[in-house]
Amino acid sequence: MPEALRMPEPVLIDHAGLDSAVYLRIYLIGLKIFVPIAFLAWTVLVPVNWTSTGLEGAQIKNITSSDIDKLSVSNVHSRSERFWGHIIMAYTFTFWTCYVLLKDYEKVASMRLDFLAAEKRRPDQFTVLVRNIPPDPDESVSELVEHFFLVNHPDHYLTHQVVYDANKLAKLVKKRRS
Repeated sequence: MPEALRMPEPVLIDHAGLDSAVYLRIYLIGLKIFVPIAFLAWTVLVPVNWTSTGLEGAQIKNITSSDIDKLSVSNVHSRSERFWGHIIMAYTFTFWTCYVLLKDYEKVASMRLDFLAAEKRRPDQFTVLVRNIPPDPDESVSELVEHFFLVNHPDHYLTHQVVYDANKLAKLVKKRRS
């Protein structure tokens, strides 16, 4: 994994495919989102909570609190101005997460389009279903389809495959055996 993180994305895509590059981007999204959030939480919310005296002033019987509880929002007095810090940070975290996800989504969508545009064309990328072909006594269905597409779309036609409804044949075979 460390070697893959050091690779440029085009090299990684050539070596391991687009899915691997997207997987690493998901891993990096987590870091892009949570490292700044953790930094802001420790620099803003922890001091706000630690310096409050909500747990000491509450004097609730039969409830004990430890030093770790002083780091939580439960240490802030009810209706305190310090709750604004939590509200502002909640909005900041939400907007930051949405921003990072949007930018990365745009990048991944662009990578996917570039990957598909650069890839050699394959028949399974462009499939057309043709049904109810009128019968012709002189040509088979396969020949009819091939002739139609070669005449009307000569530069874009690659191949075709005729699929038959085998249920009718199975019913005839079953009827014949009984």
